[in-house]
Amino acid sequence: MNRRDIYINKFLPVVFVYFFINGFLLPLGLLYTSLLSPLLLFWLARYRKLKYLLGSFLVILPFSVIHFINGVEPVYYFRSLILLFSVFIFGFSVHLFLERCHSLRSIYRSLLLVNGVMVFISLAALFVPAYKLVFWNDNQMSLGNININRLKMLTYEPSYYSTLFAPVAIYYLIKLIRRELPQPYLYSVLVIVPLLLSLSFGVILGIALALLVLVVLNSRKTIFSSRNIRYSAGILMVLVMAGVAFIYLLPENVFVLRIENVLSGKDLSFNGRTLDSFILGKKVAEMKSIYWGSGLGQVKLLGVGVFREYYNAPYFTINDISIPNSMGDVLATFGIFGVLLKLLTEIYFYFKTRVSDNYYRSALFLFIFIYQFTGSFLMNVAEYVIWILAFYQELFPEFNKVKAIRENITKKNSGL
Repeated sequence: MNRRDIYINKFLPVVFVYFFINGFLLPLGLLYTSLLSPLLLFWLARYRKLKYLLGSFLVILPFSVIHFINGVEPVYYFRSLILLFSVFIFGFSVHLFLERCHSLRSIYRSLLLVNGVMVFISLAALFVPAYKLVFWNDNQMSLGNININRLKMLTYEPSYYSTLFAPVAIYYLIKLIRRELPQPYLYSVLVIVPLLLSLSFGVILGIALALLVLVVLNSRKTIFSSRNIRYSAGILMVLVMAGVAFIYLLPENVFVLRIENVLSGKDLSFNGRTLDSFILGKKVAEMKSIYWGSGLGQVKLLGVGVFREYYNAPYFTINDISIPNSMGDVLATFGIFGVLLKLLTEIYFYFKTRVSDNYYRSALFLFIFIYQFTGSFLMNVAEYVIWILAFYQELFPEFNKVKAIRENITKKNSGL
């Protein structure tokens, strides 16, 4: 037997744990990647990467000092601090993984195919009541009396699942746009169907906007080139026809109803992840310091009264309190200085790592930059993974722009 026939990628089991079962059967907020932190820490030490973790500690230290001066509940604070550092450990491990792994394309393909099988199993589970809620969320999505099933796979909610899936989806969608896939219809189904079944409008619209901006900014090559103009016109016509069909032929479908609710301001889920998150984040931060925030783990404690007053609902408990928006969560926890630090870090690494030189990294950056204002949360490992992918310069050089490739060749020839 050929040795290549029995080869198993050594990174694949860990990637599958991260993607498919990271929080399965664990208490909400706890992940297997968090439990693996000691092993990941040892791996980082082996390759002398602990200095980056020390740098993260030094960034958090001034905030911690101010938070303790302003007053915090220490048990909640240190518990959240440990969880935050487990996220940092995992993030630096992902960066080391990208350095050591040279088979990310095959890993993406395996994830896409296995996810397709899991979607099929999830659809079958709709007819088995005992397993339905393992794969699906059943809620009203602010649509009155209409109950709808949303695919969450084995994660805790649909939006988290779709965020996990976003890097793989964007990779194959760009390849579809560039006509680089041998079976475009099959790949389209494998990518688009899971996203639609999740009904995560924040992720879907974020991906759509990211790709739209990417195409428009590179329109000379993606739309108006002699090679692509007929192809682009065909895609545009199909999209317009599909939009008309959805709006006029199926006016009561969940997509149209959800969009109508969003535009009219009646969608509680969308409001909660956008404007409400910033208002609530500001109110919680102001209870300690609008500039430095309330501190790690304090949002749940301070937020009960704030949420009850804002929503005029006395039923909120400490277990119900969360700010489902990354920037809103940062505002509540680290204040205005935390928000500015996050934005400045993103902008710095955008230029430092020359994100715009690569189509895929540009799309990832645009997507997660948009999405952080409409979803996610402070300790969302899926968000950090996308940032790391976007800032990793050696990622998928086949998506590099021709100009960037020529500049690199010129530098090498000149000895720079």
